[in-house]
Amino acid sequence: MAILLPYRTDPRLLFQVLEYAKGRGVDRSVLEARLGGGEPLRETLNALEQLGLIERDDAEVRLTEIGRRLAYATDAAERRRELARVVLSYPPYGGAIERALREGLSVMDGPWVERVWQVELRLGQPRNRVEEARTFFFKLAEEAGLGVFRRGVRGQPSRLVLAPALEEQVRVLRPLLARAEPLRDVSEEAGEEQTEHAEVQSEMSRRLAGEGTSEAAGRVPVTVTMTVTVDLTMWELEKIEAFLRLLGLVPEGVRLSR
Repeated sequence: MAILLPYRTDPRLLFQVLEYAKGRGVDRSVLEARLGGGEPLRETLNALEQLGLIERDDAEVRLTEIGRRLAYATDAAERRRELARVVLSYPPYGGAIERALREGLSVMDGPWVERVWQVELRLGQPRNRVEEARTFFFKLAEEAGLGVFRRGVRGQPSRLVLAPALEEQVRVLRPLLARAEPLRDVSEEAGEEQTEHAEVQSEMSRRLAGEGTSEAAGRVPVTVTMTVTVDLTMWELEKIEAFLRLLGLVPEGVRLSR
């Protein structure tokens, strides 16, 4: 699913749809009758789908497993925890928060988030969408207990003041985060199917560095498993040969023939 940053909706509307969709789901016509149709409902459903909380077709909206955990939270603390998992699992949100922690920031302002999304993650989103999407991100993060949203006034940009214990919150939640699709630039043509996916355990970067691992202590070695999917249909024969030789599938001195 292509990244389409949620905007022009509100956390309150998200929770209303989740409530209506409990059980076996809800017809879209029912949502339109209760919440009104048009852009607010359309963007609310997009936000829920982007965040992995619902599945939908033209007629019906159903909760995903992640959506059920959030919709059936039994108290405010559990709801904040489940929502924080959702926020951190969504690549544009979780990626920005993780980067802010790495840079030692205490505040994420609008222009900084826009740079992360558009330059570093290359989301390719329209400028007007990004401006409103930042506000929704900050509101949702506040609802999840990850910070406090401050609306920009007197020339100051809107910003999220990060929670003092955010680093510890993220550390605790990181092993529980939903597996997310790799970020893709939505401006890429549909025919560009080359992807690379790696599955690693938590703290893998530390383990690869050999810090605190049982391998470093001379005990059980660490095993790393990587799955790579590559579309070779447009590659030249020489490039395919070099790739297969890198994987050890073509011995040195052996040439592929046309």
